[in-house]
Amino acid sequence: MSSVRTNSDLYLAMSRLGSSTRRPLEEFLRAWWSTGYDLSDAKTLEPSTLLSWISDALTAPAPPFEKYWAREDLDLSELDGFSGWSRVIRAQVCDLTEMASLGVLRSQASYLGLSAPRPPGSGRRPTPPVWFNLDVASYLESGVIATVGGWRPEFEDALVDEAPPEPLAIDAFDWEDLTKFALGAQTHQ
Repeated sequence: MSSVRTNSDLYLAMSRLGSSTRRPLEEFLRAWWSTGYDLSDAKTLEPSTLLSWISDALTAPAPPFEKYWAREDLDLSELDGFSGWSRVIRAQVCDLTEMASLGVLRSQASYLGLSAPRPPGSGRRPTPPVWFNLDVASYLESGVIATVGGWRPEFEDALVDEAPPEPLAIDAFDWEDLTKFALGAQTHQ
């Protein structure tokens, strides 16, 4: 991976990764969750390591969805670090699986946000029920924006209402940052 020093670099790299796949978001999230165990002992991840991990998760085998996840209490009140991130991703997988099985994902108004049904018997989840980003590309782009801020168009004649902010230098991500990334990836508009 090329050097990633700014939020703009990260946004553009994530955008390229996201647009390179047709993998369903729910499948990507299962693979991302599973491959995350290889990094679970790390205190922080450099941006280039994050990009490599995301790239790996785009092609890694995804473990099957376990039905008991939907009934688990995935609350975060006692957890942080890798365990907190892991629960957020599993909650998102549960939402997307339930949305697909009940036909919610076929809605024409998905750009307005779709609500996960969370049927009776669902355990507590650390994520809001509303989803705005239902494909890998928009999920990854929104995660960057929610975590390290906006981006700067790197092409001529960009149409913007105002001058975009200058790129900001970024540092390593800890698990709380990655949890914020996953939550923002779901809900950022």
